[in-house]
Order: sequence, then C-alpha cells, then structure tokens
Amino acid sequence: MSGQIILRGVSKSRLIVCRTTGRHVKTYLIKFSDHEEGPYAEAQVAQMFADGRIDRNTPCKPSDGGEWKTIDDYLPMLKYGTQLPPAIKVPVVPPAPPPVLLSSQRVSVVDLDIPFGSLLKIMFKWMAAALVVFCCFLPVIFVLWLIVAAIFAALFNGVMSTFHHP
Repeated sequence: MSGQIILRGVSKSRLIVCRTTGRHVKTYLIKFSDHEEGPYAEAQVAQMFADGRIDRNTPCKPSDGGEWKTIDDYLPMLKYGTQLPPAIKVPVVPPAPPPVLLSSQRVSVVDLDIPFGSLLKIMFKWMAAALVVFCCFLPVIFVLWLIVAAIFAALFNGVMSTFHHP
C-alpha cells in the first residue's frame, strides 16, 4: 500500500491517515442526540458545519481521548466561515402528483338507496338552513325594495304631474 502509513496497535477506525502526504489527520467524535458518531476528519466536520448538520454548540471530542466540548472549542475557525467548503445541496425530490382525472370521465348517480325518513330529515335541515339565511338577508332585501319603490314612486310622480297641469 503506497502512500499510506500503518501503525501497529492503533485501530484503523480511530486513525485516519492522509493518503497523499502520509501525515496524521486529527479526528473527532461528535455527539448527536445522546449517541456518539465518528470518527470524522476535520474536513468532514467542516463539511457537516457548512451543510448545517452541526453548529458551534454541538458536543465533540478528539477521537484519541479528551473531554466533551463544543465544536467551537476544538475548531474555532469554523465560525468565521473562511475555510468552509461549499454546502452540498441535497436534491429535493418532489412528491408524485395525484392522478389527473380526464375530462372525458363522467360520474353519474344511478340510484340513491336512502330510507324515506332519512331523506325527509335531510330536506328539513336544508329548509331550516335556507330559512336562517333568508332571515339574515331579510333587512338587506327590505332596504333594496324600499330604494326601488322610491325610484318608481319618483318616476310615477313625475309622469303624473305632467297630466295634472293644463
């Protein structure tokens, strides 16, 4: 394996080695909702910070040991955003549209199998609702009727006054 350093007695999952330069890369464990994940390299942590998956207050610790602190304590340069990679845009898949009914499809009601008593109750409820609506609009109807009657009275008075004078 060229370009890779292998250290005896060190777990491969706890040590990430840069393949091109062979230098050790610092890794961190990150705590998400009371369980730890990782190890993540600094570049991976920076990418997660840029994507908004973690913030400055997310708990983390070095994978080789140490105490839990915030991302801001271990990697303070992330908050300035100067060395952040561009955020990875996750493609949003829109939901499938519902099936479109064709205009040539018609619906026809052939038979209503409703007992007469239920039909009578439905018609009574419709009639009661219509009466309530009519009573609500009754003042408006009365005022409009008075306006129309006044207009006709004025026209009729004007026509009748021409017959009264010789």
